[in-house]
Amino acid sequence: MGKTVNSVKQDLDVKRILRKYAQNWYIFFIAIVIAFLFAQNKNKYIVPMYSLKTTVLIEDKSNTSALMERGAISSTPDFLNSKLIDNQIALLKSYAQIKRIVEKLDFMVSYFEAGKFVNIEIYKDAPFRIDFDENHWQIRYKKLYINFVSDTEIEISSPEADYFKTPKRYKIGDTIQASTFKFWVVPHKGVKLSEYSGIRYAFQINDINGLTNQYMGKTDVYVERGTSMIVISSRGSNKNKERDYLNKLTEEFLTTNLEKKNQILTNTIKFIERQLIDVGRDLDNSARKLEDFRQLHKFMLMQEKIGTMVKNLDTESKDAKNLRIDLTYYRYLYDYVSTKDDIDDLVMPSSMGVNLPMFNALAGKLSLRIQERDGLIRNSTRENPYIQVIEDDIQNMKKALAESMRSTIETTEIKLRDTEKRLFELNEEFNSLPAIEKEYLALEREFKIINNLYDFLLKRKSDVEIQRAANSPDHEVVDFAGDAGISNVSASPNTAYMNSIIWALLLPSVFLFFIVILNNRVMALEDISANTTLPIAGSIPPNPYRHFDAVLKKPASYFTELFRIIRIKLNLYIAEGRQVVMITSSVAGEGKSFIAVNLASAYALTGKRTLLIGFDMRRPDIAVELDLDDNLGITSYLLHQLPVEQFIQKTSTRNLDVLLSGPVPPNPDELIESSKTQAMFKELRKIYDYIVMDTPAIGLFGDAILLNKYADASVFVIRHNFTRKKEMVSALSDIESNQIHNTFLVYNDANVKIKDSDYILYGEAAPKRFFLFKWAMKLRRLGIDFLRKL
Repeated sequence: MGKTVNSVKQDLDVKRILRKYAQNWYIFFIAIVIAFLFAQNKNKYIVPMYSLKTTVLIEDKSNTSALMERGAISSTPDFLNSKLIDNQIALLKSYAQIKRIVEKLDFMVSYFEAGKFVNIEIYKDAPFRIDFDENHWQIRYKKLYINFVSDTEIEISSPEADYFKTPKRYKIGDTIQASTFKFWVVPHKGVKLSEYSGIRYAFQINDINGLTNQYMGKTDVYVERGTSMIVISSRGSNKNKERDYLNKLTEEFLTTNLEKKNQILTNTIKFIERQLIDVGRDLDNSARKLEDFRQLHKFMLMQEKIGTMVKNLDTESKDAKNLRIDLTYYRYLYDYVSTKDDIDDLVMPSSMGVNLPMFNALAGKLSLRIQERDGLIRNSTRENPYIQVIEDDIQNMKKALAESMRSTIETTEIKLRDTEKRLFELNEEFNSLPAIEKEYLALEREFKIINNLYDFLLKRKSDVEIQRAANSPDHEVVDFAGDAGISNVSASPNTAYMNSIIWALLLPSVFLFFIVILNNRVMALEDISANTTLPIAGSIPPNPYRHFDAVLKKPASYFTELFRIIRIKLNLYIAEGRQVVMITSSVAGEGKSFIAVNLASAYALTGKRTLLIGFDMRRPDIAVELDLDDNLGITSYLLHQLPVEQFIQKTSTRNLDVLLSGPVPPNPDELIESSKTQAMFKELRKIYDYIVMDTPAIGLFGDAILLNKYADASVFVIRHNFTRKKEMVSALSDIESNQIHNTFLVYNDANVKIKDSDYILYGEAAPKRFFLFKWAMKLRRLGIDFLRKL
């Protein structure tokens, strides 16, 4: 007795999957053909695409005067602040920056040359331009096609715009207007439109916001590894258009950087100019007073002693004046730092000739933190925790700057008091001089002080203006777009074919793979042997004939020989009393009756008296197939007191009789368990050499279990691609648990390949095949022979 597993085994059978692929080769062939046609059609619509790039070197060229130590950072790549590069990248890809460039380049209208399958953008090569009313509704992002009928007439059509689905003609220069559009077609100067009559053009009016978002999406900015250079790239269907865009982007980027640097110097110049106005007014007043005094008193210079005194007075007065200016400037710095949020407009100490290293250092750090905060705010909000930390740092730095300036103011006030004290002592000494000389010297001293200050301010203004004129951007363009780095990134036709072939192979493979994996039916002998150890008596291929009793009709065929093999393996011997074989299956429709009829025929062909019993009382079908009377049978015998011989029907074949099930009874189980059934089998064993029983499916009814005691062997039929594995395992478990005698398995309707030589051996003609198949078989044979020789 064999053993059967409790649950269905689901092992991955690679051979079966490959066999499935081989059996369905035509699916792959059809898929490849379809994929090839799809790729061929797709390649017709490939639009040329080009990728261009430009390279910009990012540096931080700190100014040596007004910009000195204002966030100074080394420009070497090892020490360059990563925040600086991140901020420059954010600026390059900012919405406002790209929108400004798109507006300056006039990308609002796109021009195309219409081809058979695709439209190629021609940018500035169109023989015309489109002017449109920006204050009027326009048809946007829809292509309008233009045909030049003559030098003065055009035809406009469009499958996308409802108004132009019917072609319409206009005169050159006419206002083309409706409720949803208003534009003009203007030929370029010197162009004869009739020369372009055979070419179809198209144009598309874009939206500034959509165009900006489009260029933001396709602009890629990244840092070149190991350097402080950033690479800006873009891709499009027109090389010249992308080149102009990238070059304009870098130009505006450098201009913005230079303007920001010059703004600091401009603020310094404005501060000096305001001081010059005030000092110049004082200088004019002082010069006028001095000249009036000379004319009035006809004053002459005094002795050398008075000159030395005047020189000392001048020196002290100048120091006092400078200290007052410094004090005014320090108070300006203190008020600015205490009240302003940023320091972009702050006039740095170096611009005024004042050396405040601590203030410069703190101001440089504060500038960096403010720049970092502003860069983050562009992509976030002030509620960001990191931004709040930066805000706290900025406030602490401003407090430190204010404290530094307060200390500087106090120190300067002390110096000013000391200077004023010395000046007071010199004035006391000066007061002892005669009144006219004293008054003259006072006027002259005042004039020199103011004149020296005015000269100083003029010099500082000149220095800053020279510096502003010589100023340059922090960054520079290393490679302009178009000079290098143009690459064709269009979809390759070969790639389309390769991808299509890959998908053509992959999709059917996956589909067939899941068919094999998810198929819960018996598809091969391996499905049977993997779930039970019961012996397999044979495999029966699909019936090549149209006869139900194929063995009787074709006794010399290869098909009949397969049933002879099953008969031999069942090993029934009359001498040992083993005469009865029972045929069953898991469910109906698996070919029990077909196997029973032809197996009984195989026994009859041996010359032994054979009886075929149709014990399937619920669904009898043998009578119809063998053209017998279905009113005579087992049911009639069991219900009447008549000899069993009266219910047995003869067939056209010698040695083969049939006992049908008869009319369908209401209680088949009770009839099978009756003593009369036992008596019937006892009598039939005496009359016949072999008995073949066709019983109901054991997976549905218990008839086969009840009839097991009358059988010497059992055949369990499994049908290819019909029997479910779960039902098979369940039925085989019932067979094992109920100890069905000598069970053998028959694989019905199996996918068995029969060689042409086997047909010929049994006197049959081989099936007709396509001539290419014969050649393929010959080539296969030659290949196998060659490999064997190797």
